[in-house]
Amino acid sequence: MTVKGTEPVRAIAKACTLLDLLTEAKRPLSLAELTESAGWAKSTVYGLLSSMRSCGLVEQDAASGRFSLGVRLFEYGSAVNATRNIITLSREPMERLVKAVGESASLSMLDRGEALVLAHAEADSSFHIVSETGAHLPAFCTAQGKVLLSALSDATVRRIFETQFQQFTPHSLSSADALLSELKTVRETGFAIENGEFRIGVRGVAAPIKDHTGAIRYAVGLIGMFRRVDSDEFRAATAEVRKTAAALSEALGYREN
Repeated sequence: MTVKGTEPVRAIAKACTLLDLLTEAKRPLSLAELTESAGWAKSTVYGLLSSMRSCGLVEQDAASGRFSLGVRLFEYGSAVNATRNIITLSREPMERLVKAVGESASLSMLDRGEALVLAHAEADSSFHIVSETGAHLPAFCTAQGKVLLSALSDATVRRIFETQFQQFTPHSLSSADALLSELKTVRETGFAIENGEFRIGVRGVAAPIKDHTGAIRYAVGLIGMFRRVDSDEFRAATAEVRKTAAALSEALGYREN
C-alpha cells in the first residue's frame, strides 16, 4: 500500500542528498558524477536538478554544464543566521526585563500565521507562565501575535483570522473586524495587549523589534497574572517591554528618523 504524499517526501529527501553531494564535493559536479554518486537513474537526477535550478537552489554553468550550489541557499542561510543572531542578542535584555518586572518574557516571530516562540526567560516567582521555545501560539489572541500581525495587510490578517480562529476564552476577539481595529491601535501606540484572550486570568504586553529597514521582524513581550491592564503595575511593565524592544531594534540597525 502506498501512503498518500510519500512520493513528494521521497523527492525532497533525494533533492537533499544531491545538495549534500554538491556540498561535500566543494566543486561543481557534472550530471554523470551526480548520477554515479547518488546511484539513481540519470532522468531522476536531471529532473531533480532542473526543479532545484528553477528556484535557485542549484546553478548550472552554461559552458561546462556542471552543477553547483545556488545563491538561494545563501539567502536561506542568511535568514537562519539572522534568527540565531536575534536569539543571542535578546538573551541578556530579556533577562533584565524579567528581573525588572518579575514576569516571564519571550521572543517570537511570525510563522504560518502564528507566533513562533524563539526564546524565553522565566521569572523566579513560584508561579509563572511561559511558552516553551518552539511553541506556536495563536497570533490573533496573544500580545506578541498581534504585534506581528500589525505588520501585515488587512487582507492577509483577515485571511489568517478566518482560517485559524478559535474561541479560546470568552474574551477572545470574535471577528476579523475587531482584530483589525485593535491592530490599528497597536500601530498607533507601538505595543499590543493580551487581556485574558488566550488563557483566563493571563495578561501580557508586547512590542515590535524592527530591523534596519524599519520592518517588524520579531516581537518581545511579558506574560503573567497581572490584575488589570489599566493598573500602574501593567503600565510600568509596558514601559519596560517597549524599552527592551527599542534596544533590540537598535541592535539590529534600526534608527528612528
